[in-house]
Amino acid sequence: MIAQLSRFAGVGLLATLLHVVVALLASGLLAFPPQAANAVGFAGAVTFSYLGHGKITFGAELAHRFHAPRFFAASGLGLALSSAITYGITVWLGASFAAAMGVVAIAVPVSTFILLKFWVFASRHSSEP
Repeated sequence: MIAQLSRFAGVGLLATLLHVVVALLASGLLAFPPQAANAVGFAGAVTFSYLGHGKITFGAELAHRFHAPRFFAASGLGLALSSAITYGITVWLGASFAAAMGVVAIAVPVSTFILLKFWVFASRHSSEP
């Protein structure tokens, strides 16, 4: 389990780096506006994460029609959780954005790991194509 968590962290860090580098290149070299550059970087990072977590973290035989929709749903849930935590802590509790990011930095990776391990990349049932 420790090795799997280490692989999860490694893939996540590389995906984050890819996101930032691609976004900066899209902005600097291609003159994309900030939101478009970020979206391109995010798309690259999510694709890298799908392949990296599938193959490296969880050692799955990727069946893209099965795994990809689940992965993208889990990614969307992670974004929704991040947004909800940020809103709840800053608006409802009146705490700082930094405090919200501290909670996000723990809650989102933990919940994402659980979703990926037990739902997205869990073994497929033999009755599924």
